[in-house]
Amino acid sequence: MKISTVQDDRQSFLGKYAAGDFHSYDYALQEPGIYEKRHQIAPHPHSEKLGQVIENYMSDLELSVSQRDNLSALRAGHQVVVGGQQAGLFISPLYTIHKIISIIVLAEEQSQALGTQIVPVFWIAGEDHDFSEVNHAYLYNESQRRMEKLKVATKREAEDSVSHFDLTEEEMAATVTAFISQLHETERTQTLYNQLMQLPLNWTAHFKHLIHELFKNYGLILIDSADAELRQLEKDQLLWMFDHHAEIDAAFQEGQRKMDSYSIETTTNVHLFMSVDGKRQLLNEVDGRYYLSKSDDSFTKEEIRSLIEHSPERFSNNVVTRPLMEEQLFNTLAFIGGPAEVRYWGELHSVFRFAEREMPIVMPRLRITYLDARMRKLLERYELPLAEVVTHGLQEQSDHFLQQDANTALFETLYQTTQDLESSYEEMMQLAESEQVSRLIAANLKHHLKQVDYLKKAYNKELHQRNKTVLQHYNEIDAHLHPRGGLQERTWHPLVMLNNYSLALFDDVIESVHYTLDHQVLEI
Repeated sequence: MKISTVQDDRQSFLGKYAAGDFHSYDYALQEPGIYEKRHQIAPHPHSEKLGQVIENYMSDLELSVSQRDNLSALRAGHQVVVGGQQAGLFISPLYTIHKIISIIVLAEEQSQALGTQIVPVFWIAGEDHDFSEVNHAYLYNESQRRMEKLKVATKREAEDSVSHFDLTEEEMAATVTAFISQLHETERTQTLYNQLMQLPLNWTAHFKHLIHELFKNYGLILIDSADAELRQLEKDQLLWMFDHHAEIDAAFQEGQRKMDSYSIETTTNVHLFMSVDGKRQLLNEVDGRYYLSKSDDSFTKEEIRSLIEHSPERFSNNVVTRPLMEEQLFNTLAFIGGPAEVRYWGELHSVFRFAEREMPIVMPRLRITYLDARMRKLLERYELPLAEVVTHGLQEQSDHFLQQDANTALFETLYQTTQDLESSYEEMMQLAESEQVSRLIAANLKHHLKQVDYLKKAYNKELHQRNKTVLQHYNEIDAHLHPRGGLQERTWHPLVMLNNYSLALFDDVIESVHYTLDHQVLEI
């Protein structure tokens, strides 16, 4: 597998982060020995309990030898490389897979470097309730050469954590059928169809089973943030966070000011959710009482504390307290996050300081683009720069290509014609002796300008038509390498990649890549 790299702009956030420009993290990536230093952190006293909770969560899976070995290591207090993601439809989108690959690759590299077992852990963000963010996938339409959105076949919405949402058998079957029908049929399509039809109906369970099948041989450990048994283990931390929510909120705001970064937007000052009447609702404190975001209920501090004590599964973290909870649960060597996550961890540095917790190494996940033979040939045919296409797309090149082929003199004449018409008719308007005549002149000008505009549009249509093949190829390249105006991994679906290329594609990636902050382009 041939690999090339695309470096970040030094002035981009990741460029600045890699260079150590920010001081809102406890470890600077460019400093030597950071993993050895972080490895000195003592294990949590609850490591045995956490290992048992996770083993119970994974008990419905057929665990590999390496997974069982990693669970034992976790119980013994070994450090982890951890990252998480919302449960997208059939693991949508592709960067979810890249985050998992990042976790596995970094854990393997550091296991060798440190001479000890580092455990790869993937945190399924099942407590999230924004169903619209996960209920769809984008699939490539070959005939239209563009990405099209496929939504799950249900009209119901999940207002509570998505881990509590189940599809019906009919909804799952319809979704699988619609998904498979939009794939390019290969020798692997039937295998994928069979696997999807056997998935559980629970939203995060289907996600969990797919990930397990793909990565079980790498010892990947899975946990759902909404797991009830895990929430029992978190109870003391939830109580502490609730008791200190004012200080946490003040530290959060201080951290944003220090970093001069405000990517986290939230309307709560408690930074916890509570599930009431089947809805996950933010808590807010006003004058000593606690109010919910989607109902009229309110509570005293003592009532909330009692509810956490007796029903911790009804409470969950928001974006401000989730990283701290993660760190208080796991003995973390490194946290793996996307660019946005890396930024907001920096904004939370003062929250960690207040909690007297050191922030783990915050490592940007691997960023990967796949380049197949057809895309490579098209790039070569039109002499298009790979790095530019991957990061910025082809809109600028497409516009430039059309401008080069356009009749510039004709466009200039049409522009001048418009100017002359407006000038001449303005003179006529000055000569009009009545309102009626003014209206006639204005209507006549409008008619002529409409005809000029029609000619411009007709010429543009003809221009596009005679360059149809080139523009179609440009659209095809854009859809594959810079879809929907962004990186390939933010739109393309991992199962489409498995269907089109190889069921072992991601195994090949794990065996081929090494950890780097550069964007990697893999030729497949």
